[in-house]
Amino acid sequence: MKKLTYILLFLCFACNSSDDADTSTFEVSVTQSTTSLVVDQILTLTATANEKINQISFSKDGGETFDSEFSSSTFDTTVNLYLDFDTLGPKTIIYRVKNSAGDVVDNIVSVTVERGNAVQLLSVKLNSFFDMGNTWDSEYATTDPNHLADVFFGVLKPRLNFLDGTRSRVPSSSWLWYRSQTRENENDLSWNLQNEELFINVSELTAYIAFADDDGGNIAQDIMLGPPFQSLIPLSNYINSKPGTITVKETHINLEYVIGLDW
Repeated sequence: MKKLTYILLFLCFACNSSDDADTSTFEVSVTQSTTSLVVDQILTLTATANEKINQISFSKDGGETFDSEFSSSTFDTTVNLYLDFDTLGPKTIIYRVKNSAGDVVDNIVSVTVERGNAVQLLSVKLNSFFDMGNTWDSEYATTDPNHLADVFFGVLKPRLNFLDGTRSRVPSSSWLWYRSQTRENENDLSWNLQNEELFINVSELTAYIAFADDDGGNIAQDIMLGPPFQSLIPLSNYINSKPGTITVKETHINLEYVIGLDW
């Protein structure tokens, strides 16, 4: 009986020792630059730990998805995270921090995103582009309507670098923010965007638009005859007048499009 008691005591001691060894002392607190912001405004989250931070990650949808883990030689006990939002309403952010031992601490942050002075894109109409009405898909005979362009457009917004809070100034495909439906054979080159909730904060960034011919299989032909492969949407020129539509012409490529706006 004594032998059994000793064995049980030893097992309990081993369990307690294991639990103590697994207890992490890693602590992290997070402060936020604001609890309320407007579309495209930059939010700064500052994580402060009691030891050096090795990796960070984050979720902008309450934990449903997480961005990849990132590390940097510049990380110390304090690391800033920079985020922005292009949709309205309450947001739940999880700022995940990891130390060199692999211990993870999650901090939950809540903010509310308001429209502010952001402009809403309501519609796009393409009036003309280079070689409109001529062959874009040469595998079809000119008597076949399928030889015409299958047109779509993309709206580009500069992405925010969440490690340093800067935005790139050179447009690229990585900026793609919204892709429209494709209009086959150049039919009805107008798009109603009222339900898409596309907001652009002109004071924070500059947006671009690009038109292309959809060849299927994620392959497209450039209608913009680039470079450049996109056209600047000159919203900042109309901040005071606030027109319901603006017409943009790129005469050197015979491009003309009209954008409907709500200010």
